[in-house]
Amino acid sequence: MLTRQILRDAQSEIERRIALRLQIEAGRLPDYALASGQYLDHPRYEQRGLYGTAATIHILARRATTDPAVKEQVAKLIYYVVNRSQVERVSVSSAVYRDLVARRIRLQKTDIFRMADIGFALSYVSPVIALRSEALAPVQRAFESARADPAGYAVGSEGGEPDPLATAHAVRCLAANNLPVRPEDWRYLREYLRSGDNNFVRCFVLLVLTTYDSQVERRQLQVSWKGLFSALSAAFGGQSEANYEYTRSGAQDYVRIPWQIYLVQSCAKLFPLTRFNGFAIQRKMLDAVQQISAPTGFRYEASGSYLSTRTYACVWQAIEEILAFNFRQPIPRIVVRTVSGMTRLLSSRLVGVLTYLLLFAVAVGSLVEWLNSSHRSVGDLAPNLLAEVMLIIAARLELQVRRAKYRR
Repeated sequence: MLTRQILRDAQSEIERRIALRLQIEAGRLPDYALASGQYLDHPRYEQRGLYGTAATIHILARRATTDPAVKEQVAKLIYYVVNRSQVERVSVSSAVYRDLVARRIRLQKTDIFRMADIGFALSYVSPVIALRSEALAPVQRAFESARADPAGYAVGSEGGEPDPLATAHAVRCLAANNLPVRPEDWRYLREYLRSGDNNFVRCFVLLVLTTYDSQVERRQLQVSWKGLFSALSAAFGGQSEANYEYTRSGAQDYVRIPWQIYLVQSCAKLFPLTRFNGFAIQRKMLDAVQQISAPTGFRYEASGSYLSTRTYACVWQAIEEILAFNFRQPIPRIVVRTVSGMTRLLSSRLVGVLTYLLLFAVAVGSLVEWLNSSHRSVGDLAPNLLAEVMLIIAARLELQVRRAKYRR
């Protein structure tokens, strides 16, 4: 079962890997700038980008208010975001910059997914950090250029149809920074959660609405979570994330959706004392943090053999929310352990066997008693038959619980 110490240990390991990555990048960039790449454990991969840099800002931001060295690192990371073109121009050859880097920077500064990640990370940065406002301004400009009518956001400044995943990222960024969100954008996301055709996208939409939408009813969110978990239960037991592809300026791009982590986060908020403490959710989060703390690290094998900086930031955020919301009061943990223990008991094979034996014994006993009676009537069987029906219902419920456990 998850404990505060297990979660804290995983966070410490994430910080350690981030520090090692920044040491490598510090030797490749001017002294006044820092950035991070897509991978934490691939030192020969020299490509830096907004995803990795945003993830690093996100992870370090909370310590920047108490640790002067971390504050300086965050300031340098933000400097890179604001002055990326200038930093890269002096860090790579002129040919590489002209043929590759310049175009990448031009496209990415209007890419909603990347800019939303930057903006979301900045929401955790103290306003006293240099250039925070200057870094947030281009995020807002990118959103304005990608705004769709009557609602939603396209994937980039070139416009087009509203994209549900891009809209969810933009809305989360705006809400996290206490910036206004159009009511029609909230309605767009609520409608997509109800009837959208991509369950992986719906997992992220659910998380955004659960965290930031004050108008939606909690009961509706709980129903949506149950529906998504049921639809994705077959894949939840393994380690899986989704690949979301999109096209901009004739080029294919993608963003990963760590939907399993998103479902855990939503569950922690929507079912803090029940489902969050069940076997499937606890095991999923425990597996992730234990792998992070292990030497090999946490990765989705289908997405590559290296450790993703962005995925680590997603897990970091989940840990932060669980610590702040689910572990903030010590007394409910007693209730939590009771609920978890009862769930495990009801899921055991022993309970299933005992239930069916009791059902069989009642049925046989009722029949023998009726046959040995000198005044037999069908009415005499009614009470015992009712007991059998109740036991059948109990057995069925127990079977569903146990099957759900092994299916997950």
